[in-house]
Amino acid sequence: MRPQDVIDDGTVSIEVGKGVSRRRLMQQLGAVGAAVGLAGCSFGVQDEASPTEAAGGGTEGGGSTPEQDFEFSRHPMVAPPEWEASNTLEGGDGAERRAVFVIQNIDNPFFIPMTVGFNDALEVFGWTGGVTGPGQEGGVAEQVDIIETTVEDLSAGDVLVTTILDNQAYIDPIQQALDDDIAVVNGHTTPAQADWNYGNQKQNFSYRDQEMVVPHVGIRDARGGTAMAAEAYERMQSKLDTDEYTVLLTNELPDNPAVTRRVNADANPTGTAQRYFEAQGDVTIFDDQVINPSPNISEARDTIVSTVGGEDVDAIVCSAFWGAVGAGQALEAGELEGPMVICGFDLVRPLLEGIDKGNIDFTVGQDPYSQGFQNVPMAWMYLERGIEMKDLEWGVSVVDQENVGFTLERRSWGDLLEWQESNYEFL
Repeated sequence: MRPQDVIDDGTVSIEVGKGVSRRRLMQQLGAVGAAVGLAGCSFGVQDEASPTEAAGGGTEGGGSTPEQDFEFSRHPMVAPPEWEASNTLEGGDGAERRAVFVIQNIDNPFFIPMTVGFNDALEVFGWTGGVTGPGQEGGVAEQVDIIETTVEDLSAGDVLVTTILDNQAYIDPIQQALDDDIAVVNGHTTPAQADWNYGNQKQNFSYRDQEMVVPHVGIRDARGGTAMAAEAYERMQSKLDTDEYTVLLTNELPDNPAVTRRVNADANPTGTAQRYFEAQGDVTIFDDQVINPSPNISEARDTIVSTVGGEDVDAIVCSAFWGAVGAGQALEAGELEGPMVICGFDLVRPLLEGIDKGNIDFTVGQDPYSQGFQNVPMAWMYLERGIEMKDLEWGVSVVDQENVGFTLERRSWGDLLEWQESNYEFL
């Protein structure tokens, strides 16, 4: 906003009328909001950061109230199991520990890079353990059963790492692990911030009569979806010659809360791709909803083509890879009319190959290797040096034609897993 747009009495001048596009109008309104914000006012709009506390144990981002105008974090400092002061100097010299990662679906190839990252870390730090979890049809109930069995097998000073999809089902087994002097880390995914913030964690968990939180390693799902939407929006602006955009949003795994939080506005009070697009004044969500194609490339392709039905769509933004790959194939076959931006989530090979061919614009990666590896050094620092565990959360990386070659070369995780099984003695 220009200085001359501010009138002497403090009011603001905005251009309207013929010749002023909707985008220009929204830019002016955005500038007004920024100017007012700089003057000291708050509209209650906050980024979805780590699960910070709010007064009364709530969480930021779900609405504007006076006690939610500040973000802050307080990490409990609790001595680790079997702690002695000399451990600060002598810890880490050959302590035998076991760490087990209980993931939500052992059959999903997505978890292979997470598994090899975890195995690498165990080898580096000299621990034993491995990755386990239910099969494709197991679900949360079977995962919780495996967590309970794992806790029974671990000893004081060992480590439990697990993916946590919702809040209630995991509370009792995690508390049992803490009662048994087992360190607990939440790896990969985490529930919605409203259900899993420091306030309610400290209400649910305790260790040696002190409040406790479970540290998270990975990305926040809604933030990842927002990052994907922001990238798609920027690419629409540079690629397409129009002032108004229509976006088709897909969620191929509506029963998976972590994936759903990437795109659906009603799945999280802040973040998500849908919320980001709805906040832009020049974007319309196609059919005003998120569609749910099958997690099958050919079926997702048919659903997307029949949904669009020849109407103009400027972007197809997908929660996973099936829809993006199917849309890319349909665009190549002339079943969808371009130009348009097509994107998906995660670095699976069919998606990367679609980018390499030019049918898909980009995908975002959440770095599952680090979501496996980084749990171990965090727990090591706690158990061997007494450093309290804290959230380690990061954003997503963007893969397009400029860097897809490197990504395809690097993505031989299956080969690495086979090598580890032949060379790591603990496996």
